[in-house]
Amino acid sequence: MVRSQPRWMRTAMTVLWAVLLVSIPIDGCASVGPRTVPKDQFDYNGAIADATQEQLLLNLVRLRYAETPLFLRVSSVISQYSRISSVDAAVGGGGASQGGRNVSGSVGGGVTWADRPTITYVPVSGREFSRNLLRPLPPAALFEMMMSGWPAELVLRVSVWSINGINNAVARPSYRRRADPKLAELFEVWRRLRHAGVLGMHKVAVDKDRDELAVFLLDRRASPELARYIAQFRELLRLDSSAREFRLTYGLLPDESNQIAVLTGSVFDIMLNLAYQFGVPDEHVSDGRAAETARLGAAGERPPIQIRFSRDEPENAFVAVKTQGYWFYIDQNDRTSKRAFSFLQLLLNLAETEVQDQGPLVTISN
Repeated sequence: MVRSQPRWMRTAMTVLWAVLLVSIPIDGCASVGPRTVPKDQFDYNGAIADATQEQLLLNLVRLRYAETPLFLRVSSVISQYSRISSVDAAVGGGGASQGGRNVSGSVGGGVTWADRPTITYVPVSGREFSRNLLRPLPPAALFEMMMSGWPAELVLRVSVWSINGINNAVARPSYRRRADPKLAELFEVWRRLRHAGVLGMHKVAVDKDRDELAVFLLDRRASPELARYIAQFRELLRLDSSAREFRLTYGLLPDESNQIAVLTGSVFDIMLNLAYQFGVPDEHVSDGRAAETARLGAAGERPPIQIRFSRDEPENAFVAVKTQGYWFYIDQNDRTSKRAFSFLQLLLNLAETEVQDQGPLVTISN
């Protein structure tokens, strides 16, 4: 004959089972870390991208008002998670009552989450500022960008002061000039020859440890129409009519007829030049807070980056910052300005010639 358990024992077993169930994590033994990576990577990527764009726009506005720009670089992002679980249980019995016992029990527990992000900012200053922002950009890198698909008009108009003596526009208040009309002709000729596949670039060995970039022309496969553009290309840049390869060099004028001398600007100079081409409130010009806007193009011609201003926060902004009592922004539908602004951001990345030692981007612990 099987004897049934006393009621107090059954109650105790129920309490113990409850303790066991509470102590088992809902997600079993699965790690928390892998599930946080996609969200963290997306969120941090978006936040850093937005902050970088706003910082660049703010520094353009600062330069427009003759103020000192400041660049902060995100050196590392460490996001650490912790989960602490706790379970408490108690079972007690009282005196006998009609053949049984009075049993009491309690179960408690909880889970505590902690998210401790650590973001390190490093100001770009001193030697790094001079190296990255004040050094002229290498001509070879800019021409490689053109060959990779960036429009020649955008690259040359934004980042080059002259090419074989053909001058670009300068907007700084201390010295302003309009672009040489030949520059627009060069843009059109470059575009046609590039699309036709008769203009290209390759590396040429100068010595054992150094290469140079050279522009070459495939004039033998050119049609009569393209041959006229090739002749115009040589004439505009004053190149040797018999040469098919022209080495790129930094400078104002070439030393030889088979060279293309490119005078490039530094990132700081480029930003200054762009800053003085967008408008500011009239009262800021009249009271001397900002210089007059440079009008360097033909009537109706817009600057490379059209930065607008408004008293109220813009509703359709690609990037916007508030300073000087106004909102300065680039309109979301202004594709030309967005492309030039993105190109400027690439130039900043290009100027960072030295790779910094960094910690892990995201560290997660459970």
